[in-house]
Amino acid sequence: MRHSLTALALLFASGCGSHFAVVSPDDFLELAHEDSRRYGYELRATSADGVVVGVREIENPQHGSRDFWVDAIRNRLRRDAGYALIDESDVSAASGQTGHQLRFGHDESSRPYIYWITVFVTPDRVFVVEAGGRRDPFAAAQARVESAISTFRIR
Repeated sequence: MRHSLTALALLFASGCGSHFAVVSPDDFLELAHEDSRRYGYELRATSADGVVVGVREIENPQHGSRDFWVDAIRNRLRRDAGYALIDESDVSAASGQTGHQLRFGHDESSRPYIYWITVFVTPDRVFVVEAGGRRDPFAAAQARVESAISTFRIR
């Protein structure tokens, strides 16, 4: 999963300020803001088993569409990082905007990982909600991760 985070960090430059709200999953610890920002996140939270949820807020000065950003992310992870697309679907933010979720799988050092990216786009901003971890711990936390993503609200 480390390679996917690096690929996305190169694809995006983090925006300034928080224009969203989200409730971290139960039993996850929110990481210090300065540590999260160092990796391009506005928010990061982790479980004791290493499942991580993070949010990036990216400026969208060229007003790229949701389809553009979803395609760019899908292409980067599949072609450049070797992730397998398992599933994708439209989702809704708690504030009503339609987003798109991509679910990937990837093996690192013979261990299977799960990596989800949920994208919401406004004319000025792109919000990327990432969740991932080793497959078994992620499966155990999946309901909590889905619940947290369902609380995502654009302000």
